Amino acid sequence: MSGRRDSARGHRRSAAARPDLVVRTPLALRSAVRLGRRLAFARLGRAALIVALIGVPTAGFAAAAVVVQSTQATTTERLDYSLGHAAAQMRVVGPDLSGMRQDPVDWQVTDTRRNSPAFRSSDADQPWASVLDHVPAGAVSIPVGSTNVVVDGPKGPVALPGTEGSTWDDALDGHWRVLSGRAPTTPAELMVTPATLQRLDARVGDTVDVTDPMTKRFTITGTMRDLGSVPDVQGVFLPWGTTLGNAADATAVEPYDLTVYLATDAPTWSEIHALNAHGIVVESRPVVLDPPDDRVGGQGSGMNWYLAGLTLIGVFALFEVALLAGAAFLVGTRADSRSYAILASVGGDRRFVRTVVAGSGLVLGVTAAVLGVAAGVGIGRVAFGVLDNGDVTSYPGFHVPALLLLAIAGAGVLAGLVSSLVAARAATRIDVLSALRGSRRPVTPSRKTRVRRRIWGPVLVVVGGVMTLACGVGVLMLNDRPVQHDDLAWIVGAGVALGPCLVQLGVVLCAPEVLGAVSRATERLGLAPRLAARDARRNPIRTVPVLASVMSVVFVASVVMTWTASSHAAFVRDYEYRTAVGVATADVSVTNGGYDAAVTRHAADVLGHVLDHDRIRVLGVAQEQTTEKPGTQTLPHVWEQRDCPTNDTTGCSRFLQSTDSTAPHIWAGTADDLAVLTGHRTSAAVSAALASGKAVSLWPEYVRDGMVRIDSFENRKWDDPLPTGDTRPDASVSIPAVLDVQSPRIMVGVFMTRETARQQGVPTVDGMLVTRLPGQLTTSQWDDLNSAWQGRGGADRDLWGGPAFGYEAGPVDGSAPVMAVALALAAAVTIGATGVAVGLARADGRRDDEVLDAVGAAPRLRRRISTWQAAILSAVGAVIGTALGLLPIRALTLRFTDSAVGVTHTPFAPDWTMLVLLALGLPVVVTLGTWLTSGRRRRPTVRRAP
Repeated sequence: MSGRRDSARGHRRSAAARPDLVVRTPLALRSAVRLGRRLAFARLGRAALIVALIGVPTAGFAAAAVVVQSTQATTTERLDYSLGHAAAQMRVVGPDLSGMRQDPVDWQVTDTRRNSPAFRSSDADQPWASVLDHVPAGAVSIPVGSTNVVVDGPKGPVALPGTEGSTWDDALDGHWRVLSGRAPTTPAELMVTPATLQRLDARVGDTVDVTDPMTKRFTITGTMRDLGSVPDVQGVFLPWGTTLGNAADATAVEPYDLTVYLATDAPTWSEIHALNAHGIVVESRPVVLDPPDDRVGGQGSGMNWYLAGLTLIGVFALFEVALLAGAAFLVGTRADSRSYAILASVGGDRRFVRTVVAGSGLVLGVTAAVLGVAAGVGIGRVAFGVLDNGDVTSYPGFHVPALLLLAIAGAGVLAGLVSSLVAARAATRIDVLSALRGSRRPVTPSRKTRVRRRIWGPVLVVVGGVMTLACGVGVLMLNDRPVQHDDLAWIVGAGVALGPCLVQLGVVLCAPEVLGAVSRATERLGLAPRLAARDARRNPIRTVPVLASVMSVVFVASVVMTWTASSHAAFVRDYEYRTAVGVATADVSVTNGGYDAAVTRHAADVLGHVLDHDRIRVLGVAQEQTTEKPGTQTLPHVWEQRDCPTNDTTGCSRFLQSTDSTAPHIWAGTADDLAVLTGHRTSAAVSAALASGKAVSLWPEYVRDGMVRIDSFENRKWDDPLPTGDTRPDASVSIPAVLDVQSPRIMVGVFMTRETARQQGVPTVDGMLVTRLPGQLTTSQWDDLNSAWQGRGGADRDLWGGPAFGYEAGPVDGSAPVMAVALALAAAVTIGATGVAVGLARADGRRDDEVLDAVGAAPRLRRRISTWQAAILSAVGAVIGTALGLLPIRALTLRFTDSAVGVTHTPFAPDWTMLVLLALGLPVVVTLGTWLTSGRRRRPTVRRAP
C-alpha cells in the first residue's frame, strides 16, 4: 500500500512539474445522470412542457405507424381471406401454351420465358384451357364464377352482381361468411347480402324473381357477404350451374372468370410448374408459407415509400421539437444557473456539468418517448376501431409494429438529448461568482461571435438564393432535353431543395438583428410593444428558436400551397371542356364498332325514365372510330396546320389532333340541341344559318372562306395513323358555314341539322345521348341507370354495355383539402411555438414582473406584453417563411422560351389569398388567442429577508 501511495504522489508531482499536461479526472457518469434526473423534475412545469413537446409528436407518429401497419395483412391473414380454410385455388390467366411461370407467393405475378410458345403467340390466336379439366384427381373442388342477374324489385328491375358457386361451404369461410339463415340445398335457392335484402324489401324465406339471364323464382335462404368488401355492398350468391353451366361442363363461363378452390389437396411447387404450362396459376397454402427460392421479377413494396415519407416527416418534426425543447432547456439552464455554479465551485469540471444537463435531456426524452409510444398505441387502437369498415383486405387486423415503435421511441430519446446539448454547453459558460450571488443575466455573446454571425448570415442568404435559382435553371435545361434518364436531375433537384434551407439558416443567424430592427420599429407604438420587442431582442435563447420553428413550418406550408396552386393553374390552362358545364353526354357505341340509331333511341327511352328531370336528347354524329374491320372515317378538315410543341385549348388542342368516341367532331341535331351543348341560347345568326342549311363551326381552324370541308377516308382500320392535312381523302364535301367560337372552347367541332347532313351527303347516325344534370350522378343514380338498362334493354344489351354518362363539371379545384391541411399544420405549430415562447417568457421574466409590480404597473400591461411578443414572433416568422416558400417554386417554374416538344410547363401561379392568410391571418389568430388565454395574472409575491 505504501508503494502505491508513493507512486501516486510521484505521479502528481510529475504532473505539477509539467503545467502543459492536463489531467482529466474520471467522469462520474452515474452520479451525473442521477443529478440530471433530479434537476429535470425539480421544476415540474418545465419538465411537463419538455415532455409534452417531445411526447405529442411521438404519440402522433406511433399512432400513424400502428394504423398503417394494421392495413398491411400478414401472410397468414392474406391466406385466410384468399383461401378461407381451403388448401389452394386455381385460375386460368393465359392460353394453353408452355413458357409461362408464376411467382410462388404473389401467385398472380407471372413471367413468360423468351422464345417460348407462350411468348411467340398472342392470346387471341390460341385456345385457353379449362381449369376444371386440370383439377388433381380425387381432389374436392369448389368452382366459383361471377355473373350478373336482374331481379324484380319493389320499384322495378334491379341489376345485381352475382357470385355463382358453393361460397357458403365451410372450406371457404374466411373469404365468404354466412351471416344468417342456412345455405341453399336446391337449385331454386339463393343467398343475398344484407344490403340486397333491404333493397328488395324482403326477408329470409321470401321468394324473388330473377328475370335475367334466365327467368326463375328463387327462395332466399339466408344472408352472407364477401369479407373483402364493405358490409353495405349488394350482391346475390347462387348455386353452381345456375347460369354458368354445371360442374362437369364449364363452357358457359369464360375461362378467366372461373376460380376453382381445392378444399384439402394443395399442389406442390413441381405440380404448379406443370399447371403453368397450361396457362393456369395456383395459390397453394404450403408453397406460400414455405416458398422456394424462385421468385418472379422484383418484389418491390409500397411500404418502402411509406417508411421514406415517415422518415422525412420525422426528421422535420425532430428539427421542430429540438428548436422548441432546446429553448425550454436554455431557459431552464438560466433558471438553474446557481445550481450549476455550485457544482463548478465544489470541483465539478465542464464535462461533469455538461453531462448533468445532457442527463436531464436524456431522462426527459426517455420519459416522453415511453409516454408518447404508449399513448400512440392507444390512439392507434381507437383509430383502427373507428376506421375499420369491415373489409378485411383494407383492415385485416390490429398490428403493433414493435421495431418501428422502438425506432420512434429512439427518435424521441434522441430529441430530448439533442435539445439539451446547446443548454449543456451554455451551462459551462456561466459566470460562477455572479450565479452564486443570484444573478440570472443572460451571457452576452462575444464580439467575435457577433461579427461572425453578421457575416455568415447574409452570405448564406445570398448563396442559398443563388443556388436555388441556378438549380431551377438546371431543371429547365434538363426538361428541355429529349432524354431525361440520368442522375443530373437528382443533383439539381437537391439544389432546389437545399438552397431555401441555406436561406433559412442565414435568416436564423441574422435573427437577433431582425428582432433588433423590430424593436427599433416599435419604439413609438407604446409601452407594451416596446417592452415586448426589447425582451425578444435581449433573450434570443428563447425567441430565436421559436422564430425559426414558425418560419420553417410556414415555409413548408407556403411551398405546398404555391405548388398546389400552380399545378391547378396548369390543369385549368390545359383543361378542355367537352360541353358546357352542367351537361352530360354518353356515346352509344355498339360492340361491332360504329353506332346503331335504333339502339340509341331505345337507350334514350329506357334511361329517360330514370333521369326524368330533363329529357334525354338523341343527336347524330359522324363515324370517327375505326375497328379491326375496314370502315369509313369522317372528319372535318383542319385548314391551319400548326407545329405544336405542346397542347393548349385553342389551335393546338388535343381535340384537333385526335379522335374520341365520347367527343365526336361532327354533330347533327336542332338549334335547341346546340343550345344545350353550348349552355346558352343560340344567336339569331346561328339559328338562321342552321335553318338555311348551313353548318356551324365552333372552331375557326375548320373554316376557310365561309366554308367547312368534310373529308371521308375509306378502308380505315384501328391501327392506321390519324389523317392529317396532307392525307388525301376518298371523298370531300364543302358546306357553307358560320363561325360560333365558344369561350372557353368545347369539344364540338362542326354542328349541322340532320337535313343538312342528308342533303350534303355527310354520313351521320344517331349515336349520342345528351341531357342536363344538376350535378354529378350519384351512386344510387348510376345503380338505377344500370338496373333500368339491364332490366329493359332486351337484346340491345348485347350491343351496348350500358350507360356511361360523362358529366362536364369544369376544372374542379381539388386542392382545397391539401391547402387546408397545410394551413392547419402551420397554425398548430405556430400556436404551439408562440405558446411556448410566451410561457418561457413568463417563467424567465419573473424579476421583470416584480419590477413592473413595484412601479405600479397594472396587470393588463403584462397581458399586453405577452400578446405583443406572440404577435412579433409569429408575424416575423410567418412573413419570412411565406416569402421563402415562393423561392423553390419560382425556381422550378422558370421559363425563358417556348417549351420543348412534349414538355408541359407549370406556370408560377401562387394563390395570393391563401398566402396572405398564411402570412398575416395566422399571426392575427395567434395574437388573438394569446390575448384570450393570457388573462389576468395575480401579482407576483416578493419575499425579502428582514
